[in-house]
Amino acid sequence: MNTSIARAAVATIVVLSLAGSGNASAQDATPPNIVLIVSDYMGYSDIEPYGATDVRTPTLSAIARDGVRFTNYYSASPVCGPSRAALLSGRYPGRVQMEANVAPDYGGLSFQYGTLVRELEAAGYRTGMIGKWHLGRGPGYSPRSHGFDFFYGFHDWTIGYHTHLNQAGQPGLYRGEEVVSEEGYLTDLLSTEATRFIEANAGSPFFLYLAYNAGLPPFQGPDLPEAEWQSRWNVSEATRADYISMVEAMDDGIGRVMAKLDELDLTENTLVIYTYDHGGENLARSDPLFHGFGSLWEGGIRVPLLVRWPARIESAQEIDRPSIAMDLTATMLAAAGREPETLDLDGKNLLPLLVDGTEVPAETLYWRFQGPGGIMRAVRRDNWKFLVDRDAYFLFDISSDIGERNNLFSSQPELAEELRQAFMAWSQSLTARAAP
Repeated sequence: MNTSIARAAVATIVVLSLAGSGNASAQDATPPNIVLIVSDYMGYSDIEPYGATDVRTPTLSAIARDGVRFTNYYSASPVCGPSRAALLSGRYPGRVQMEANVAPDYGGLSFQYGTLVRELEAAGYRTGMIGKWHLGRGPGYSPRSHGFDFFYGFHDWTIGYHTHLNQAGQPGLYRGEEVVSEEGYLTDLLSTEATRFIEANAGSPFFLYLAYNAGLPPFQGPDLPEAEWQSRWNVSEATRADYISMVEAMDDGIGRVMAKLDELDLTENTLVIYTYDHGGENLARSDPLFHGFGSLWEGGIRVPLLVRWPARIESAQEIDRPSIAMDLTATMLAAAGREPETLDLDGKNLLPLLVDGTEVPAETLYWRFQGPGGIMRAVRRDNWKFLVDRDAYFLFDISSDIGERNNLFSSQPELAEELRQAFMAWSQSLTARAAP
């Protein structure tokens, strides 16, 4: 069967299925377009909706104003690859055998774990991946292996914003499977490709995964003189002003993507999601959180989350339910008419909470991470967070101590032990529950 006909048929089935639901209105019957935007290595308070005072992000402020701002949302890992693997699989990194970053040519997230794209494809979506992949390059690991119809971006942890070379000086920008040489500031190129993808697929539901490398090194703004295009890989060569110019260029790019949705009359029925893959460090600011990238302290894993879908979600909402990346996976699939409850995901569908305020009980959240300094483990249950950093134990009431300064481990030993045991049981279950 012709691919485009097959997609249209599946989309029609989804629409009819939703239309037949007793709770669905005619407007609800059309699956939304989905735009998932992820930025990298940024501090919690580096965008205006989360308290930035020296960075201007009017586009993100508008998305927050027109949608929902989460105040207790977490990435699944404090480093890039595992956090992205959790988003695309809907499962903890340990269940998809990716708890650490990998080099582009050595493994990654296997296509068999790519639940999000596979399910959206089955729902008739056109799918595009633009920007940072970082989940493997070879057969079985690349964006195309995962089912993305279109890929424009890079496989390395980052590439130069002007030269598009990786840190080893090799060309790093790809269109599909081919290396390409194109002029322009990388953030602008990614934004332009995103608008082109939207325009090319405006006639059918689409999923766009737009992953910027702002604010990763090299710390290069759009106006950097050509003589300095090889510089600023080392943070000691850069300034906060360099970092700010990168973030503001990204916000401008997101603004162009939102404008394209407006131009094509797609805004109402497009689910837009913006978040980070993890926290930042050095030039980033994470106030009032402590620590950052590569740690399980709040600064490493608590990140912004903005959600907008004008057709279904009321504006100017704030949600403090503790949530994690896999919840986004389940929510996107539910919005597309799939049934995440049947997929053995580790996340919960938050659509009822977003659309009409129906409570979705929070679950206990878990993390484990082997960093250069040793093993870290963490558990978040209700307002309590149990943290093991190397050999030190901590217990915090996050509701009153978001900065994790008041260690209650010695005064609440029974609760700490309860959470420790919960972590051990979860950790032991990962192998048995590994995705297929």
